[in-house]
Amino acid sequence: MKNSFYKTFILFLVILLSSNFDIHAQKFILLQKGTNQKTRIKYEVGEVFTYKTKNNDYYISDIIRDIQPEIIVLSENVLRPEDITAVYIQDKDPRNQTLKNLSFLSYGAGAIFLSANVINSLYQEGNVSISDGSLITSAALFGSGFVLSKVRYKHFKKKGRNKIQLIILYGD
Repeated sequence: MKNSFYKTFILFLVILLSSNFDIHAQKFILLQKGTNQKTRIKYEVGEVFTYKTKNNDYYISDIIRDIQPEIIVLSENVLRPEDITAVYIQDKDPRNQTLKNLSFLSYGAGAIFLSANVINSLYQEGNVSISDGSLITSAALFGSGFVLSKVRYKHFKKKGRNKIQLIILYGD
């Protein structure tokens, strides 16, 4: 038993030592509101970055090629964090996924409530009849689902406690 453990351990060490380790630097852009770590959004090298600068009133999308201590190197531009006024984050913010799930939950609850009332009326009375109270409740559930589907975090504006940081770990 011990002998097979040692053989396995030695084989693991040989494989581990013979493999080629490439240590790459971790570089990312960090968008954060105050000190709250739950609202952090991280953009890494290779991701699409959609931003608005002081000079432009429209958003520009570009791919991050490199992040250096003072600049962001994009595929078609070089950008300083001080020049960024807003970042488009609708597809990146994880809170939007929670809001989307809540809206689907509300839609589903409205559909289940309405169908349960229809099935109950068929069973009790033999025909389809829906009471006003169940219609109002189902409409309220559908309405809240619609409102939640429209409420999303779309823009990260650099003002107040919102800050944009360039983080480089294990630099080249």
